[in-house]
Amino acid sequence: MSGVKIIPIGKPRTVRQRLLEALGDLLAREGFDGLSLEAVAKAAGLDRAVVLRHFQDLDDMVTAFGQSSTFWPTVAELRDDVADRFASLPPKAQLSHFFKATIRGLLARPRTLDILAWELMCRNRFTRLLEYPRVRAALEFFENVTGEVPESLDLTAVVAVLGGAAMFLSVRSRQSGVFGGLNLYDDADRERVDRVLDLILAGILREAEGR
Repeated sequence: MSGVKIIPIGKPRTVRQRLLEALGDLLAREGFDGLSLEAVAKAAGLDRAVVLRHFQDLDDMVTAFGQSSTFWPTVAELRDDVADRFASLPPKAQLSHFFKATIRGLLARPRTLDILAWELMCRNRFTRLLEYPRVRAALEFFENVTGEVPESLDLTAVVAVLGGAAMFLSVRSRQSGVFGGLNLYDDADRERVDRVLDLILAGILREAEGR
């Protein structure tokens, strides 16, 4: 045998996860401009050739990262604390819970909040790839809402408006600590937002039912 020691790069799943973590860290730190396979490989301490053994291209890697639970909360996570009684909740409570749980899920993912902050300043194919998984998660969540939801309710618009507000407030709490006098990392402030979400959803459904 030669005296050369071969250092294994690890099992495929381990290396794949290492690359996704490097991608996430890179996006959180530097944003989307200049993102490349070479940059991710360098951040992970691996060769570009290794990256291509695990992902077809950069788009494939970004898609995989967007679908990971480290980036975005899963539907199971969003429903976790009410899973055993979700179906028995009234529709307004089910809808409100989605936004409350999304806020909590985002606050538990500071790297995701940093990436979302970059998204506000840059729109490209990578930001769109990261949008698809969270849109699917929202659709899956609302497909399982039980009870009578008025057909006149424009749920897509409701999710866009309140979901956008939830993300923006979470990002601002991460970036500057407070927005409009609220810091979502503060339990009391977050409870205030929860109460407002309950009122907003109750009002929206009441209005829709009256049409």
